[in-house]
Amino acid sequence: MNQSLRHISFRRIGTSEVHLRYLEDDPDLRSLLGPRPKDADHLLKLAPIGAERLVPPAELGAALEAYAARHGASEKSIDAARAIGAGEAQVVVTGQQPGLFGGPLYTVFKVATAVRLARELSARPGAPRVVPVFWNHSDDHDLDEVNRAFFVNPNMDLQRVRVDVEHNGRAVRHIPIGAKIEHAMAAVSDLLPQTEFRDEMLALFEKRSDDETLGDQMARLLFRLFADDGLLVIEPRDLPRSAFDPLPGWFTRADEIRDRIRIASEHLSDLGFDVTLDPGTTLMFALHANGRRQALADGEEFEGPETLSPGVLLRPLWQDAVLPSLGFVVGPGELSYLAIIAPLYKALGVPRPAFVPRASLTLVEASMVKHLDRFGWDLPDLVEGPEVLARVLPEDGQGPAELALEDAISDVRQRLATVSDLLRESDPQMVGQLERTRGKVTDELDKLMVRVRNSRQNRQGTGLRQIRRLCAHLRPRGRMQERVLTIVPSLVAHGPAAIERLIAAADPFQIDHGVLQL
Repeated sequence: MNQSLRHISFRRIGTSEVHLRYLEDDPDLRSLLGPRPKDADHLLKLAPIGAERLVPPAELGAALEAYAARHGASEKSIDAARAIGAGEAQVVVTGQQPGLFGGPLYTVFKVATAVRLARELSARPGAPRVVPVFWNHSDDHDLDEVNRAFFVNPNMDLQRVRVDVEHNGRAVRHIPIGAKIEHAMAAVSDLLPQTEFRDEMLALFEKRSDDETLGDQMARLLFRLFADDGLLVIEPRDLPRSAFDPLPGWFTRADEIRDRIRIASEHLSDLGFDVTLDPGTTLMFALHANGRRQALADGEEFEGPETLSPGVLLRPLWQDAVLPSLGFVVGPGELSYLAIIAPLYKALGVPRPAFVPRASLTLVEASMVKHLDRFGWDLPDLVEGPEVLARVLPEDGQGPAELALEDAISDVRQRLATVSDLLRESDPQMVGQLERTRGKVTDELDKLMVRVRNSRQNRQGTGLRQIRRLCAHLRPRGRMQERVLTIVPSLVAHGPAAIERLIAAADPFQIDHGVLQL
């Protein structure tokens, strides 16, 4: 058992209702999402092993190999692509939009879960070779969402880093960041400690050319971090031409697709789930030569299949129509979408993989564990924020300076009260001036007491600064760490070895949130 890993129920720490009930094997969701795999053998029984896909293996393998070679992937990744091309391997897939400096932690946790699952499936007797694949969704055009990375600065505040580039409705794939990344790199460098791994890890994000994109940066990072497991990465525009052939046919069935989505949404609502996905959301976009991604109205004309880019409702189906997917590693939000679109797998003739919730983790340093233990707190407590937590913090024993200052403040208050009484008898007109002076004096003395107390508490590790550190790192702005911070500080602190720790912690069949001490 990993002594540095413990778990907290999602009922304590919070998650989406669909995610929670899927983990708890809710029978109402089973009819939509299928059974949740309990272990590798169970998943293999559920998986569409050997199902026919739209892209011939040779074409898919060649595209995966070319992409891997272009981004300097390891020989194990090249070999994995060739195995897919020869029809000798199936895949576990996960995906996300490319994010600056790797995006939020959950992206790396998705990949770690896929890698761990591929290992476990490949190790089962009689199982096929299984390769992890990351769908690097650079078709996305929400630049504001992906062009940001949050770090904790020396003041224990969140600091946002971004690249100063123009958007203009273009897909992320068509927005070069290479010429502008140096400023962001300098900002991040100032926020990171000096360690033996610092230069090596920061070099992963240095530009290779001015035309480099966020997709390029993401691919290079993941190929490096998961090189030993032969991870493959692909962007939609790097798929073979045959991958786009089904999209026009799907688009012509927009009315049918929307009817099925509406029925599934109403069914979920009847089951007590909060359905936030609009069934009228865009099904298909057109990706123009200038990089602009334009929403298409149902039935609108387009230039050709290769210009089509599925929206959020059809993207998972396209992925699983193209890749020989046995398992699909997904986040809580994706599960909510999949509960609505799952009926489309059968309707569109797409083999449905088993849906596997990604590992959910909070990364903690040893010093933070000590502070949590000293305060008697756990992650759910930190959602209150540092100011509230500071007010309920038990007082430690006061030091000699505080005791002496407390006595002095009490003595000053008493003496000034005595002077006030005497003035009321001898010179009442001076009482007002004395009261104003007394207010200023006692206020300054109280402020001094706070500073003395905070100084002592900071030295003892129990002051507001330590509370702010815990909240900023473990529940930034009251949110889950994995949804805000990046993997970069952990890589700088612990080097590539941190990734193997993540893979070991990313149990694909775990139903609770993990707290991993690095």
